[in-house]
Formats: sequence, structure tokens, C-alpha cells
Amino acid sequence: INISCLEDKNLKAKFYKCEIASLSFVLALLCKLSDEGHFCDLDEGYLSAESCFGEEEAGEVLSFLKEAKYLIVDKNIHSYKDSENIKYFLNFLSIKYELKILDSDEEECDFKKAKLNTLKELDNYDGLVLFRANLQDKNLHCSKQFLQIAKCKDQSEVEILAKDFSLKTKLCLDENLQGTIAFLNYENNGFDFTPIRIKEAK
Repeated sequence: INISCLEDKNLKAKFYKCEIASLSFVLALLCKLSDEGHFCDLDEGYLSAESCFGEEEAGEVLSFLKEAKYLIVDKNIHSYKDSENIKYFLNFLSIKYELKILDSDEEECDFKKAKLNTLKELDNYDGLVLFRANLQDKNLHCSKQFLQIAKCKDQSEVEILAKDFSLKTKLCLDENLQGTIAFLNYENNGFDFTPIRIKEAK
């Protein structure tokens, strides 16, 4: 199975959608439903609503974990906002369901020293979002919906404005894409998702 905000058809896995950067809440929900007593301070209704990951879906995932052998996580987990809690929850699930944790490079992970802290609020990703992807070109690949919200035309030269950087590129409509997330190959040492504004380049 694949729990993510983006579906990757190449994985050939059952897809469960959640909000961008809500992994800490998704894992917290799975842990809460696995062990009500240990996680009595967590509110499953709140976790489910904020992450858009249903309790019924969480139950299906937990049933799957009973038969699974591996938990595979993003190799960039250290750059996630609530990474310490994420590691704690992953370690808890790996012990409970006797799973090995691997990163996306298939390296084994050891999160035994992770500590549980108060969950950090999720960031808001309403509006246009940039995703760093390993593409063959340096163009911004986006959906029709993205173009409409950005008020820009296909093939137009644009400037991307993010919190920590700005850069110029060309917009490319991809009919296979949906939603307000666009894809670009660019240098970034932080989290792969970034809220952005777009304006036509002068």
C-alpha cells in the first residue's frame, strides 16, 4: 500500500490519500488505533479530520501491517517538520507489527532513540504548491487547474515566488496531472513541497 498526498502509479500499490505534510498525524492515528491506552491523549477524530485520512482506511492499513514485512519511508524524513514524532511512531509500529523500517534508498533505519513530543500543527498547503521531482527538464509541469488559478498560459515564462527562493522557468501543461501541485526539477535541501505564488516573468 502507499499512503501519500500524491499517487504514484509506478508503485502498483493500493493508494490512500492524505494531506500534504500530514505524515505525523497519519502515523499518530495508526498508533492510537493500535494501542488506545498508550496513546490516550491523542484524539483520533481530530487526527483523521486534519490529515484527511479516514479511521476506516486506517483500520485497513493496520490489518495490512499484520501481514507486512517492511515499512518504507522517505529518505528525506529528517527534513520533515515533525520528524522526531514521525520516527517515534514508525518505531512503535515497527515493534508492534514486527516490521523492518527501510528508507526509499532501501537502507535500514533505526529510530529506537526517537522521543514522543507534543504533535506540531500541520502547515497550510491551500493554494498553489511546488513539488521537487526528478524530471528530465527544468520546466514547471502542471495541470489545467493549476494554470487557471495561476492565471497563466501554457508555455509562458513565469517567476516562481516561494518563502525562501524565487526562480524563473517555463510552464508546461500536462493533461495527466490534476490539482494544484506542480512539478519541477530544482535544487532544494529542505522539504519537497513548497507553497508558491506565480507571476508572468518580465
